[in-house]
Amino acid sequence: MRFSPSFLDEIRARLPISSIVGQRVTWDRRKSQPQKGDFWACCPFHGEKSPSFHAEDRKGRFHCFGCGESGDHFTFLTKLEGLSFPEAVERLAGEAGLSMPARDVHAEAEERKRASLHEVMELACRFFEEGLQSREGASARGYLNGRALGPDIQRRFRLGYARQSRNALKEHLAAKGVPHEDMVATGLLISGEDIPVSYDRFRDRVMFPITDFRGRIVAFGGRALSADAQAKYLNSPETVLFRKGDLLYNGFEGAQGRAERRHDHHRRGLCGRHRHGNGGVRPYRGAARHGPDRAPARPALAADAGTDPLLRR
Repeated sequence: MRFSPSFLDEIRARLPISSIVGQRVTWDRRKSQPQKGDFWACCPFHGEKSPSFHAEDRKGRFHCFGCGESGDHFTFLTKLEGLSFPEAVERLAGEAGLSMPARDVHAEAEERKRASLHEVMELACRFFEEGLQSREGASARGYLNGRALGPDIQRRFRLGYARQSRNALKEHLAAKGVPHEDMVATGLLISGEDIPVSYDRFRDRVMFPITDFRGRIVAFGGRALSADAQAKYLNSPETVLFRKGDLLYNGFEGAQGRAERRHDHHRRGLCGRHRHGNGGVRPYRGAARHGPDRAPARPALAADAGTDPLLRR
């Protein structure tokens, strides 16, 4: 069953996360500051003697600096007690005094459709990754390496290469059993009433996957390698998965890096760089917004880049 964001937010608003976690841990009196909604305890996910487990009511999040477990009200119950997500929602809704929403069959069908489209995008991303490592991807690798985007960064950000073919991806996905309508729905093919035969949207381009805040691939940005290409940068069109104004490039990575950096630098560019004093380059942990009034979707790089200021809309 799919739950609306507003319903989940109402549960979070009514139940401080400390009230949920506090039923299963003993807060450390010396480190905790209840008046600020800031709590510390020994982690319930792994054995420890010094409290490294942190819960903050203001953010509605928990994080263990010892084992790395983190999440919100619902993930705490799913991880600690083995509940399914719907079971966790039902339990917390009861504690919050909220009635469960009526089942929406149409919304559930739409969610299943979106899930299948996410699988198509994952298949496409793997195909592009393989293309980058193939003999055909030599020029793409050279382009990336020339901009300090070496193998480690290529793997981490799942960069790829779209072959110089009108049908390479289309044939690959068809061989995997992907319906033609799904290839069109994800924006991977160009089709239309005036186009007799659909064809791959991205050709001879370095590929940058774009993910949502859950880390799922929803679109791609492609940088042309040929100087004769009509568009130097090409993004996926808007689809049921991808709304340009609602996403930040690298938003998932940025959210994951909140606890690691507290800086306020912002850089753009498919291969933008911000070098350390020693000449090093590291992946940008923040994000760049998509939209018609913005530059094309571009993975950014920066040194010690922050996240929080960039994730606020």
